[in-house]
Formats: sequence, C-alpha cells, structure tokens
Amino acid sequence: MNTTQLWISLYLPNLQLDSINPDQATPIAITERVKNQQRIVSCTKGATDLGITRSMVLNGAYALCPALTVVEYDEEHQATLLRQVGEWAMQFSSIVSVHPPDHLLIEIAGSKKLFAGFETLAGLIEQELATLGFGAQMGIAPTPLAANLLARANNRIGITRAARLPTGLKELPATLLDLDEQTKEGLRRSGIHTIGALLNVSPASLTRRFGPACVKYLDCLLGKHPYPVKPLRSSEIFERSLDLPVEVHDTNALQFATQRMTSELSAFLIARDAGVNGYRFTLRHERHPKTTLQLRFLQATSQPKHLHQVLSERLAQTVLPAPVSGLGMVADMFSDIERDAADLFHKSQRQQKSLGEVIDKLCSRLGTDALHALSTVDDHRPEKAWKKTFPDCFEQNDDLWPQRPLWMLETPKLAKHRLHRISGIERIETGWWDETDVRRDYFIANDKNGTRYWVFKERDGSDEIYIHGLFA
Repeated sequence: MNTTQLWISLYLPNLQLDSINPDQATPIAITERVKNQQRIVSCTKGATDLGITRSMVLNGAYALCPALTVVEYDEEHQATLLRQVGEWAMQFSSIVSVHPPDHLLIEIAGSKKLFAGFETLAGLIEQELATLGFGAQMGIAPTPLAANLLARANNRIGITRAARLPTGLKELPATLLDLDEQTKEGLRRSGIHTIGALLNVSPASLTRRFGPACVKYLDCLLGKHPYPVKPLRSSEIFERSLDLPVEVHDTNALQFATQRMTSELSAFLIARDAGVNGYRFTLRHERHPKTTLQLRFLQATSQPKHLHQVLSERLAQTVLPAPVSGLGMVADMFSDIERDAADLFHKSQRQQKSLGEVIDKLCSRLGTDALHALSTVDDHRPEKAWKKTFPDCFEQNDDLWPQRPLWMLETPKLAKHRLHRISGIERIETGWWDETDVRRDYFIANDKNGTRYWVFKERDGSDEIYIHGLFA
C-alpha cells in the first residue's frame, strides 16, 4: 500500500434528488420498486414535514400529500450524475474515483500544500459542493474503504495514519461495512455489532465462518492489503443535461440551475488548465422546438462568475416561446488561458481581463450584431479597405501600411477652408473592374487650428480638395 495517500470520500445518498430540486420546501420524492411495490428511497424536507419517510409505500405517501412530485430512481442517471460530480472534483486533485452508486473518492495527499492543509481543502470541497446544491457526508482516511466507511458514518474526524485505523473505527457499527447482506446478518446473529468486536476475531475464524472475502475486505480497510482504485478520466467535451421537476415560465427561475451548470463547467476547465471560447446552451420545451443560445467570449475564460453572468444576460433578453422543461449545455471550444506576467502593481493584466469581460457582457445584453470591431481588407480603396468583425476576430494593422485616420467619412466632403499639405502623395488607382473605379492622390493636411485631415485630389486635373477622414 502507498502510505503517503490520503483520501476524502463523499457519500451522496440523495444525489438524484439534489440534482432536480434545490428547494427543500417543495415535496418531492424519489421512488424505487422493491418487491413489486413502489417505495420512497429519498425525499425533500418538505415531504418529510408532511410525514413521508424513507421506505414508505408510495400509496401511503400520496395519502399524506396528494400534490407530491414523484421521480422514479434511474440507476443509469445516478451513474451519470456521480461521474459529473467526479469531473467537478478533479479541480481539487488529479486522482478522483467513482464508486457507484453513491460514493466519490478524492486523493488529497498531493493537494494538501496547494490548499494549505487537508482541513482547509475538505472545508472548501464541502462548501463548493453545497453551492451546487448537493448534500454530502464526508470521511477522511489513508485507505479508500476506510474513507468510505467514515463518510457513511458521517464522521468528520480525519484519520491520517493507517496505524490509527483500528482505534478510530472500533466504535462504529458493523452494519456500515460494505459487506453483502448475508455476511452482515451472520455478524448480527453472532453478536458482533461493532467493528472493534469484529477485529478481535481471528482471520482464520472469520474465513471459516464467512469466507475469505470478509477477511480480504478488512485487510483492505486497514491498509494491510492494497485496494485497486480506477482513476476517473475527464471527458473530451463538457456536456450537461437537466430535466426540471416542473415547467418554468420565467428565465429568472432558472438562476440556480444555470449557476450549477456554469460552476461545473468552470471546475471542468480548471481541471484541464484551459479556458472556453464559447458554449451552446439550450432550453427544452415539451410542445415547442428547443431554444438554442450560442455564447462566445472575447478571451478564453474559466471564471465561474463571468461564465454565469454572460449567460444570465442572454437569458434576460430571451423571450420564451413556451414553458421550459429542461436545460442543456455543451462546450467543446477550448484553448489555453493567457497568463501574462503582471507588472509591479498588477494593473495591466486586470485591465485586459476587464475589457474582455465588458465586451462579453455587452454582446450578451445587446446581441452579437450590436457590437463589432474593424479589420483591414486587402484593397487600397478606403471605402473597401475595412470590414466589420466580431471583437475577437480583428486583425492587427501591418506596420508597412501608410497612415490611416481612425475616423473615416462615409462620403468625402469638399474642403471649404484652407489646408496645408504635411505629407507625401499616396496615389490610389484601382477598382477599374467594378463600379467604384478611383483615381486619386491622397495626402495628410492640417488647418490653422492644427487639425489633421486625410484628403485627396481627383486626378482629372481639378484643384478641389476632398476630406475623406480625420486623425485624432
């Protein structure tokens, strides 16, 4: 066994329930068929306050609360949710493992220094998980099975050394052990009710009575035998889907769900050390085609606040054609995040990031067509030498190009006051193949007040000067 490992186990008994409802006051229950009867496996506080409990028959629950919202337990969906929480946890460690149906293991020995100790890291994980709306019990131990056991016992006192495991676990009930029901029933009939009492029995006696699997489990629990852990591998793209328990008629009611999805996206990006350039967000409707929002960012980002703020602005401008029954998010445009060295006062980097965030916010509020940058086109005619582009697509001007004013007039105007030429002549003769043929001599001139103009004379022999642009 690797004695340097330290594991955090998250026990998520209400994962499927937490995924569909952040509001505990609403009576919602998850049911599962047990011996040809639908029974409650988990429910919200709103349902518990009405007298509904775990293992209750569904008909009895309906008698207490006719308005109870029921969702049937889905094993495949549970596995998907557990994997998604695992991908979220990869922002804290490079080694994360899922243990279906409701355990998640995070190896934190390599992350302790980064997060100033395992206590601080454990508190941060618990806090961030609660922000997503998931409730979890936590256990900390040097072996995966011991961490799982402590999590089921809801024991937050971390055990950091394998030598202390027998003492730390001895008072816990034997029913918490991850053994088959037949073995646990045999332990109960034998009068073994605690883990300490079980550890006092010799391995040979346990093998004769319960088989070798029980002894091997205890050896893995205490670190005497290695326990294989399969690390989770991150998906190539980020994809999330959420079915709402009730239809939503107002986008403001989607704030918690969108906050959770963007937080998971941020964690996914942090684990990859990457940023996202954009993502696709969909609103599903029962009786109408889905509504799709395509979001783009000026600079790649992984900041959860910025990801959610841009989405919120777009949703605020979106008119729903029908009630929303589900949400979806797909992100596959990833790139490295620029990490410029900050100056002494950390000004330049913060200003650059702020500009990108402001542009993203304006685009989400006003629409991508309302904001644009200017880019050059390979054409000498001033009227055709530029084009509108999305703010992140503009091209830098080549230093070999002659000077051009920032303010170009849409239609050149005849100069009505005296101007003095202060530059050489730039002759532009092009466009003979279309209807905008030009034959002009351009130069820079100023007036008595010092204002600089970009002007031209037609090459037809006329002495009239036309103003085509102004320099700042």
